[in-house]
Amino acid sequence: MSKVENINLPDNIEILEYIGSGGRAHVYSAMLDASKVIVKAYHKEVIRKYRDKYKVDIAEYEYSRNQALYALPEIQEYIAKPHHVFPAYSEFTHCVVQERVYGESLECLIKRLGYLPDEILEAGHKIVKVAEMNAIHDLDISVGNVMINKIEDKWVPALYDFNIMPQYLFSPNPMVWLGYKLGIRKKSFRDYRSLRNWDRRGKQKKWLGKN
Repeated sequence: MSKVENINLPDNIEILEYIGSGGRAHVYSAMLDASKVIVKAYHKEVIRKYRDKYKVDIAEYEYSRNQALYALPEIQEYIAKPHHVFPAYSEFTHCVVQERVYGESLECLIKRLGYLPDEILEAGHKIVKVAEMNAIHDLDISVGNVMINKIEDKWVPALYDFNIMPQYLFSPNPMVWLGYKLGIRKKSFRDYRSLRNWDRRGKQKKWLGKN
């Protein structure tokens, strides 16, 4: 039986094809009525980890983060629209249904252009700042995890992955936990570090291109 045949969803969601597998989910291209969407069906081991370690249903967790960010009008254009969530107790496949985001990864764009367009970095800072003001941290915005599209001559980043667990809630070691506890390490530390890496990677490619 194929991966597509294993998916059980309401009649108004039609799976078109299997796109591939990420670190936490299998991803499918689908149609929700007349809208192009993706379906993220989570790996069993990841479902168990989030349930046992974090005490959450990963689908409900990702959907709620996606909703919270999409609800912020200042940055809505940069966030994939959330459509549906089917948690573990649902009669359907354990997954989320989300707007399909097109374009290329920021990492590929920098390699192709040889630099980072200023408007992308500016949009990144706006996203992080607005999210931080609304108590949403750890956006998982590495250069390989942000899609970029060009809309009417404007570069537009898009976030689509919302299932990472914030480090300030579950720190990897006591020293990092203490940093958050004392306020030495900001809750959005990793987001600002990612933005610095965007800038560094862009400047590095630009410099290498001159040699």
